[in-house]
Amino acid sequence: MEWRVVYVKSKAEKKVAERLEQKGFEVFCPLQMQVRQWSDRKKKVYVPYFSSYVFVKLTEKQRLSVLQTPGVVNFVFWLHKPVVITHAEMAEVQAFFSRYKTEELKVEAIKTGDVVRVNQGVFKTRKGVVFQQTKKNVSLYIEQLGVMLKVVIPKTQIEKS
Repeated sequence: MEWRVVYVKSKAEKKVAERLEQKGFEVFCPLQMQVRQWSDRKKKVYVPYFSSYVFVKLTEKQRLSVLQTPGVVNFVFWLHKPVVITHAEMAEVQAFFSRYKTEELKVEAIKTGDVVRVNQGVFKTRKGVVFQQTKKNVSLYIEQLGVMLKVVIPKTQIEKS
């Protein structure tokens, strides 16, 4: 039995997890509570931390059964092979989510105006203000030597301050 990552249709994570559990699979799909505002009311809803992904424990023979589940698009692949999550990695992830109340956890995206710190490269340890970003890069204003420098840095090299 191995843990695999399944890519599912948008906003179908909870349904897919439920359907896979009904088929007898062990599934992991952690949820967070959010307050959503509609025009006439506010409502608490539970949304997945990992949008469009569900973790499922299965054997090689059970792959087809998972793929035939409504809402499942495909397994997640890396280098032309389905991604396998080790039992130790999965236990760590599950322990993390069991230790913290879901209301206390937040996944924050970097936004324009955020102050971030560079953690790799020539500008390591420097702080900068985000003024533009693409999927892979962030443009920062970094004050150095009394002038503002505009630099483009890969997102993997920065962290929120």
